[in-house]
Order: sequence, then C-alpha cells, then structure tokens
Amino acid sequence: MAVLLGLTRTHARNPYGHRVYDLKPFYRGAKVTVIGAISLNKVLAVMTMNNSMDGNAFEVFIEKCLLPQLWPGAVVVMDNVPSHKVSTIEPLIASKGASVFYMSPYSSDFNPIELWWSQQSRFFTSILSKHSAHWLITLLQRL
Repeated sequence: MAVLLGLTRTHARNPYGHRVYDLKPFYRGAKVTVIGAISLNKVLAVMTMNNSMDGNAFEVFIEKCLLPQLWPGAVVVMDNVPSHKVSTIEPLIASKGASVFYMSPYSSDFNPIELWWSQQSRFFTSILSKHSAHWLITLLQRL
C-alpha cells in the first residue's frame, strides 16, 4: 500500500443548501510505501519506506521483518506482483519451514490483507486531513 502524503479529502459536509468552498492544492507530497503481513490472529510484520516497492526492498522486508515471525508449517500467501517473485524469496521462506502460495491473477478480492489495507488507507487519509505529513511519517516509522 502506498500513502500519498499530499492528498486532501474530496468530500465535505455543510448545512443543507450551503455549498462547501475549500482549497485543493496541487499534489506535492511524498510517497510512503507500507508493506505488511498478517496472520489470522495478529499483524506479523510491517515496514515503511520512501518511494515505491521493488524486488530488493521486498527481499529486505522478508529477511528482516517477516522471517523472524514465521513458524514451521506457515503458509505465506502473496499476489503476483513482480517484486514478490524475486528468485531468492521462496528459498528464504522455505528455510523457516514455511511455504509460499501465489494467488491467481486478479484475485485481490480474496486476499484478506486487502481489506486490512483499505481500512489503514482510510485511517491515514483521515489523519492527513487533520495533521501534517511529517506527523504521519513519524507515526509510520514507529510501526
């Protein structure tokens, strides 16, 4: 999930019959990418980074954040993003006794983490409308 720090809300409330006027600035914010893993019971790992996700960054996430949380017999479910298919990922996960399952293309509706990310995205958007982007970056880096 990417959090665009320069976004503003697109809807507002006002008493019936009165129009809402507000400034909508040109997007000049930074992009923070948040990657995470969940189990049935808890959030296993979260990592934030500036800019976009690539294969190297995903490998760092697997090595430093996810592997310490995995257990033998765990199944890591991933979608078919090219950064998830780096050749070193599956052996890393298998070294902990876990296995990898790739979802079929266009099946993000069946991926439970998508619901979690949509909830997080709504939360971040509401925070951004009330606080500065610097405050949100500090919050994300503490996760």
